[in-house]
Amino acid sequence: MKQKGLSSKYLPQLDATGRVVHPGQCWRPSSGGNCNHPWCGTPVLVTTPVGRTVADLVRAGQFGADEAIRCCHDCLSALSASASAGIRHGDIRPENVICVTSGMRQSYYVLIGWGHAILEERDRPALNLHFSSTSVLQEGKLCSASDAESLVYMLYYSSGRDLPVLDSVEGALQWRETSWSRRLIQQKLGDISAVLKAFADYVDTLCSTPYPIDYGVWLRRLRRHIHEEDSGKEVDTSG
Repeated sequence: MKQKGLSSKYLPQLDATGRVVHPGQCWRPSSGGNCNHPWCGTPVLVTTPVGRTVADLVRAGQFGADEAIRCCHDCLSALSASASAGIRHGDIRPENVICVTSGMRQSYYVLIGWGHAILEERDRPALNLHFSSTSVLQEGKLCSASDAESLVYMLYYSSGRDLPVLDSVEGALQWRETSWSRRLIQQKLGDISAVLKAFADYVDTLCSTPYPIDYGVWLRRLRRHIHEEDSGKEVDTSG
């Protein structure tokens, strides 16, 4: 993403590259190549910053309403920045969002896990029965609002809902159809904040359509809500 000229504190930055040093003796031949160890020669990318995943925060009971709203804002900021360069994430889930607290007065969230990013039309996103968008499950590709739809599912599950047992694409699609038509997702997010409920309603109108997300409008609404909730405290929501 750095090659695309993207710079945002809500996006990871490449810090170093290398290869795994596996335990035990390495019998790599002098002529090159790898030894028989399955990790030998595995490339590694080191990115910054580091933090706890949303999945970890949820398990620890530390992902409340304020965190959900800030997480939504910060992830949308990352998606807005990447979309400006024609890059879409394609694999948004609790394990791919981290909360950064080190050296910061106010924690913030970074969207990581860009290994399945969609750079070209022929690229295919990861498939996740719980978090993939309807378009990915139906057609195997992202629509313009797919990342935002996945973000809504992540916030829904991370805010106290149990993951349903889904063992097929058909079952996952049926769960989505039922949940949206009965407004279960909007109701749950509405228990957290009216702005998250409104965002879910907005995403519902865009699911599987070619219409793009208006990131600017929703970033302003979320930023305004964050400032109001913090009762006038100085909050850094720049990206």
